[in-house]
Amino acid sequence: MEKYYFISGLPRSGSTLLSAILKQNPKFYADIASPVQGIVTNTIDFMTKCENNLNITEEHRKNIILSIFEGYYKHVNTPIIFDNSRCWTKNTTLLKELFPYTKILCCVRDIPWIINSFELINKKNPFYTSTPFEEQYQDNVFFRSDSMMSKNGGVIVEPWLFLQEGYAINPEMIYFVEYDNLCREPEKEMKTIYEFLEKPYYSHDFENVEYSNENFDRLCNLKDMHTVRKKVEYKEQQKILPPEIWERYSNMNMEFWKKEYKIDSGIKEQTNKNFIKYW
Repeated sequence: MEKYYFISGLPRSGSTLLSAILKQNPKFYADIASPVQGIVTNTIDFMTKCENNLNITEEHRKNIILSIFEGYYKHVNTPIIFDNSRCWTKNTTLLKELFPYTKILCCVRDIPWIINSFELINKKNPFYTSTPFEEQYQDNVFFRSDSMMSKNGGVIVEPWLFLQEGYAINPEMIYFVEYDNLCREPEKEMKTIYEFLEKPYYSHDFENVEYSNENFDRLCNLKDMHTVRKKVEYKEQQKILPPEIWERYSNMNMEFWKKEYKIDSGIKEQTNKNFIKYW
């Protein structure tokens, strides 16, 4: 049975909005990021390093990993579950082995706008220190931008690298959901997503999409980080990044998903190119 699908991609790029829309379908379950990917990765790592490594067959390993999914989602009764994690794109081959049918919806957005979105959320919470940034990077927007864009675990660059890795290896599994497209033309974008998933379209109510997760946001000390407005619509975001930061990351052209694609039967078929860049 085709049960598990995935949501991944970049932060502040609409994954919460996409989940809120998908879960309107009574056959779908979707939510914000789950710990499943981390549990799976740690379990594989433990089995590999333990003294019984050579006695654990590949079938055993597969069954153990599958049991993690079944155990975590035992309370969910919908036939299709979307697990959400920005790290899944580094595990595309694993997911393909576990669920040969599966596909990943990857939410993306222009990099300067992602940094800008983090700053807007940060400014909405002036009485708290936000946890996505290490202490030495909290003083000003320049340090925070450096932290987010660091190749050593930066909250933006790390999933960006994972995304390129997964797309280079298994491009047929990945569909890029651009934030602006989802907000400007939600019905058109969702119909394309259903085509990609090969599922019958469900008529969503884009005037009544609401979601929030106060507990998760409180852990990050960032109120409204995962709050979705009722109506899906595009609203011009206030640009608060200093021009130097905006220009720097605009000129880097990190939006590899825009480089080359063709339209085939209304579905974007992105070509497999090596877009990994270093700076």
